[in-house]
Amino acid sequence: MMARVKRHPLKTALALTAVLALAGCSTGIGSDTAVSVDGTDYTVAELQEATTQLNALAQQPGEPQQVVADLALLPLLDEVFAGSPAETTESAVRQLLATNGVNDPGRATLDAARSRQYQQVLGDQATFQDPAMAEALQRAQSVTTEDLAAVEVDVNPRYGTWDATNGGLSPVVPDWIQADDAAADS
Repeated sequence: MMARVKRHPLKTALALTAVLALAGCSTGIGSDTAVSVDGTDYTVAELQEATTQLNALAQQPGEPQQVVADLALLPLLDEVFAGSPAETTESAVRQLLATNGVNDPGRATLDAARSRQYQQVLGDQATFQDPAMAEALQRAQSVTTEDLAAVEVDVNPRYGTWDATNGGLSPVVPDWIQADDAAADS
């Protein structure tokens, strides 16, 4: 004789309602995806690995949010540096990382490192003196907020939201968290 199982239709309905309500809060990316940039998905594990590997090279360790921003800027930086003497290949990035002790970089590490290398070139005064870089610099100076907004960036809310106006991440503050008025006044 089989045991009789009690069913609770009300509990089942409430559970189903909760699942459907939470599904409506989705950002469009899976919970294991940290960021999607122009259709390239980077997992949370890849982001954590990239942060760890890049921090091993950095004078000042950074947060995963910086790596997310580096990944989000890469499509524009690739366009800016395409065909220039500073255009960077994956093999060059791998060699640079290996020279600094990162022998098995992940995809996110490679892409973020390439983005950082481009950003470093843009911050180097010698770049502005190099006539061979004039075209790339002109492309860099013509990048607009609209260009940043055209890059499809979908960020897992745990890391913030993409702010195309500032080319970075803004932290997510849930609606239920409110600033203490006393603290705000001081």
